[in-house]
Amino acid sequence: MKRIMEDFVGALVCDHKNDRIPEEYNFFGKLVGVWDLDWNDHLHEAKKRRVKGEWIFSWVLEGMAIQDTFIVPSRVERLTDIQPDASYGTTIRIFNPSTLAWDIFWGEPGESIRLEARKVDQEIVLTEITQQSMKWIFSEITDTSFVWKRIRRQEDGSWRLEVKALGTRKTV
Repeated sequence: MKRIMEDFVGALVCDHKNDRIPEEYNFFGKLVGVWDLDWNDHLHEAKKRRVKGEWIFSWVLEGMAIQDTFIVPSRVERLTDIQPDASYGTTIRIFNPSTLAWDIFWGEPGESIRLEARKVDQEIVLTEITQQSMKWIFSEITDTSFVWKRIRRQEDGSWRLEVKALGTRKTV
């Protein structure tokens, strides 16, 4: 089994961006690495929640994609802080040379979402492509931190913040 996993990781993971991705479309490259998350959800005003999480990003598929593992609460915190809606999922972001956008799939047990990412000013905006009623936004990206938000369109057409998370690069 160990050999199979080594072969799988060797075939999947890549240590660099593919040259077919122009640098101006390398939206997610700065995120490659291991991040601690400070997750704040605003789903229910009476039940605002703050949870520690982790987010790990890596180049995959010969450097044409970035895949992550998203864990909230973190693996350590989930041992003592059981959350009924805990999330342990993955996103794969594949650069599409024909559209110059990123085709995205998010999946976790019981949920999957397709999105498309484009740069809007200094933010990376991922829009859910079926109903376009949800967006994920990466902003304030530096070498050591970023802000991530999930917003959802309300019936009146306005956008409501559901989650805001601060990522801090974990020092290895």
